[in-house]
Amino acid sequence: MSEHIREIVVPVDGSENSIRAATFAMEMASAMGVGVRLFYVFPAASVEVIGIAGMSRSDIDQAAQSAAQRAFDKTREGVGDAMIEKVEQETSIGDPAEEIIRLTEDDEKALVVIGRRGLTRMRSLMLGSVSDKVLRHAKSPVTVIT
Repeated sequence: MSEHIREIVVPVDGSENSIRAATFAMEMASAMGVGVRLFYVFPAASVEVIGIAGMSRSDIDQAAQSAAQRAFDKTREGVGDAMIEKVEQETSIGDPAEEIIRLTEDDEKALVVIGRRGLTRMRSLMLGSVSDKVLRHAKSPVTVIT
């Protein structure tokens, strides 16, 4: 299977489900001999709120990087012993589902391992779950961890 999968992408937000997904992905990546990319998306709605507050683009970028680093650190801490050496981190700004789907369009040999629910349960009830949208529209394989 590893000839069909080049890397495993794990969207993270610091939630318990994203940490479970990351742990699963690390164990799978170790068995397959592929790397893992932790992917954090700073929500576009947050950018709009920060913009209304009068923050500059560099302040917004700094806020996004800070939020991403907290999610990456929490994930690495939660994964613990399952952590593999070959882990990259990537941050994006936008709609989380759309950004994850964009990644699958750019690399169809990436396996997405995503937690079923993240930090914002109310938002997922109103707008539809990120994992559900990724499942429906991704161009690469997706595994949902509950």
